[in-house]
Amino acid sequence: MRVTNQMMSNNSLRNLQTSTHRVDTLIQQLTTGQKIQRASDDPVVAVRALKLRNTVSQLNQYKTKNIKDADNWMDLTESSITSIANYIEYMSSYCVQGSTDSFNNENRSAIAETIRSYKDMIFSEGNTTYAGRYVFSGYKTDTSLVFSAKDATKYSYNLTEEMDSSNIDIKTVTLNAVQPEDLDQYLAGTKTYGTAAYPEQETVYRLRLAYDNLAIPTGNPPTPALPAITYVDGAGNTQTIDVDTVMDSTQEGDYYRDLGDDEVRFLPATGELVFGKDVYTQIQNSDKITVNYTKDEFKQNDLRPEHYFNCVQTDKSSGETVRFEVNDKDQEIEYEVNFNQKIRVNTMGRDLITHDMGRAINELADKVAEVDDSEKRLAELKGLLTNPKYSNNPAAIEQINYMITDAENEVKMKNQEMRDLFNQHISVFQDFQTDVTALQSDSGARTAKLDMIAERVAEQYTNFYDLMSANEEVEYEEKAIAFSSAAVVYNAALQVTGNVLQKSLLDFI
Repeated sequence: MRVTNQMMSNNSLRNLQTSTHRVDTLIQQLTTGQKIQRASDDPVVAVRALKLRNTVSQLNQYKTKNIKDADNWMDLTESSITSIANYIEYMSSYCVQGSTDSFNNENRSAIAETIRSYKDMIFSEGNTTYAGRYVFSGYKTDTSLVFSAKDATKYSYNLTEEMDSSNIDIKTVTLNAVQPEDLDQYLAGTKTYGTAAYPEQETVYRLRLAYDNLAIPTGNPPTPALPAITYVDGAGNTQTIDVDTVMDSTQEGDYYRDLGDDEVRFLPATGELVFGKDVYTQIQNSDKITVNYTKDEFKQNDLRPEHYFNCVQTDKSSGETVRFEVNDKDQEIEYEVNFNQKIRVNTMGRDLITHDMGRAINELADKVAEVDDSEKRLAELKGLLTNPKYSNNPAAIEQINYMITDAENEVKMKNQEMRDLFNQHISVFQDFQTDVTALQSDSGARTAKLDMIAERVAEQYTNFYDLMSANEEVEYEEKAIAFSSAAVVYNAALQVTGNVLQKSLLDFI
């Protein structure tokens, strides 16, 4: 084959261009650290890079965002549940002390306030937030579980509370407390002492609603309406019970005295429905008792009804109404923490903090306060014996002694009521403790599962990141050697090409 100078020139330039391109490619790889600069350089590497980058990006999202958010949410939840468990344990110890009346008589009022403070501390845990979201409110993460001071007076609610006959309990009350302030009226004859037994005890059947300090119905028809009570009888039929009397007296004795067998009393101040014996007999075996009632005023740390009951909320300023429906299904908030793997992060506040819990604590505190009040009245009566106003008046001294004897009986009765109540609540708070511990265990189990997932995701992230690096990034030692070789070849090619192209046939003609 005939080889011409033109052919040599073309071949030399083409080979020189090839060497130049190889050197340029190696320079770009060494300076960028990447095997390819565009997909066309190596389509296989490019396609694999897209897949690996997407996987690494997702794993990084799980590792640095989702898992951390889930872990923080669950840590806050578990911390609050632990605090609540501790407060309930404290209440259990108070119940044991109260059942033996081992409290210091001089500090009963302080004890009552301490007991109430436990309720406030338990309920305040219900407003725990993470990143501006309430962790115990289910899907309503923008709504607190308990009322803040700002919102407590903003709304009124019409509630539908569903219970059963197990919620009806027997309450023993002491009536006709001895009042030292009535002494002058007894002495003046304007009031008669002893027309009623001082004191006396009454046993009543009561259904305690979720809230106390309810609106007092007034007018005809009453506004707000009287509580509407229905129950399902043994035949499965829905029956209605009418409220006969609304008790708005501030004297406890007036609430329960002379209750008729067929009577139903509504006690707005205590949030109780009190039944006569015959009414109790009608409903004592019912599996479903429904009470519809209105609450106009709330206090800070009261539980918000929309998380617990079917209810209608009314904005007092605008009159705007919102209906809330509550079902038994948990509102599970889940985080995706790995490919096709989710974990629940929330615990429902309605399972953790209940109205029964708050009402039980309040009842114990009220009973301690009652005993404290009766002991103070007894001490006041004893002090009247040395009061110059009465000490020289035999009739006054005789009257005071009558009242002291009755007041001592009252103290004994109320002390016994207090011991019995605390004794009954030992098991009540043990049940609360069991429920809270179960939620604590569930939260702990989910946290442990998340920890294992986090370890797995971290391992996957490392593996896929290494694969991505191996697919895209150059081996510097290997490329440096290749560059040195290519540079030598390139320089040699320049020299040879320069020599070849210096002369042609025309130079010899």
